[in-house]
Amino acid sequence: MLNYLFLFLIFLLPLQFALNAGDNIDLVTTRILVPVLFLAWLVKSLARKKMWIPNKAEMWLAVTFLFLASLSLCLGREASAGFRKLLYLFTIAPVFFVAADIFREEKWRKRALVAIIFSGALAAMVGLFQFLFSFLIGIDKSVKIWEGLAPYFLGNSFGKIVAANSSWLVNIGGVTRMRAFGFFPDPHNFAFFVNLCLFTALGYLFAPKKAVSKLWIGAGAISMSAAVGLSFSRGAYLGLLAGGLFFALIFLKRSGVLGKTLVAIVAIFVLVFIFNSNIITQRLVTSFNLKEGSNAERYKNWTQAAGMIQDYPLGGVGLGNYAKTVDPTAADRSSIYAHNLFLDIAAETGILNAIIFLLLIFVSVWRNIRNNNMLSLGVAAGLIAFLVHSIFDTALYSPQVLTLLLIIIALGLNDSKTPAFAKASAGKQNSNVKITT
Repeated sequence: MLNYLFLFLIFLLPLQFALNAGDNIDLVTTRILVPVLFLAWLVKSLARKKMWIPNKAEMWLAVTFLFLASLSLCLGREASAGFRKLLYLFTIAPVFFVAADIFREEKWRKRALVAIIFSGALAAMVGLFQFLFSFLIGIDKSVKIWEGLAPYFLGNSFGKIVAANSSWLVNIGGVTRMRAFGFFPDPHNFAFFVNLCLFTALGYLFAPKKAVSKLWIGAGAISMSAAVGLSFSRGAYLGLLAGGLFFALIFLKRSGVLGKTLVAIVAIFVLVFIFNSNIITQRLVTSFNLKEGSNAERYKNWTQAAGMIQDYPLGGVGLGNYAKTVDPTAADRSSIYAHNLFLDIAAETGILNAIIFLLLIFVSVWRNIRNNNMLSLGVAAGLIAFLVHSIFDTALYSPQVLTLLLIIIALGLNDSKTPAFAKASAGKQNSNVKITT
């Protein structure tokens, strides 16, 4: 029962809704289901008088990150400002321990991978519908509809903040268009989530599978690629390119001529599909224009964050204190942040904690590469895409993205291997255990 609840949590991530428990209290389903899942896991562990916790680098890095985030409340400027964020982190983090325990069994790793792909495809379909529907009823009516829905999937308080400062529209070449963002607060968090799922699907697509299963996986991957493109998130574009190049380079290194041919075909198809549009091309090109409005503002944010880090290098300004350090009159749930995950972490909780989080991603990438199979390569490429996208945006405080990120990191803890990188020229396969899903 516990394992099925875990799969249900993964599937529900892109469809989460909020239980408006009171004023300024937005309890989204993810933040309820994860503690329930963790408590059920604790009860089960106590009942069998055995609790399994992974004694691996990722676990210690995650625990250290939480410890330093907590310590920053004492070392920072105003401890009370960070309690909400700290509670959020401790609400979501337990999913890592539950996932690590469940993933010791191969069949549940298989099912979780499928659930992740379904979850990403579902998010993508909502985003694609969102974009296309705006052509039928018009931009203004579309915006009003999603503003009306925001309290249900974001909560009354947070929904109002998002609606007042939304980035749901984009103007390209003088034309305003609706962006794909699904039930996420903005297109950037939406793209973070879909990219992680997309590369999981890509690894699954290249693993030894039946043609029938690859058909729906390929369809899901195409829909996710399109959704990321229509999010018009330039950070997501760069993350997608970085993850794709990483995937291709590792694959080319470990495969024969057939593998090279397949990668070339898929890479060309994906790139043409995503970027064969003047709209998307214009959007990507503006990423390198430092005078463009949002780029100039982002550079200003980076400079502010760098100044904070210089003034508070050890413990940061304190978890939750970033916005009020920039603007003392800012509200508790202000939208002010550094637009760079690592600068955000360093500014609020110290340089060391930013390094710890960066190491968490790198160690997970390294472990997945060492696992030497296509599924793990897909996971590693997704983490690279997350890493590059995080240079331009922050998704740490998105319950869906953080939950999925921790689950994906937990997937790599097992050293199962498969002969997915067989050398075509030698006609041989390695002797590692094969993962089938």
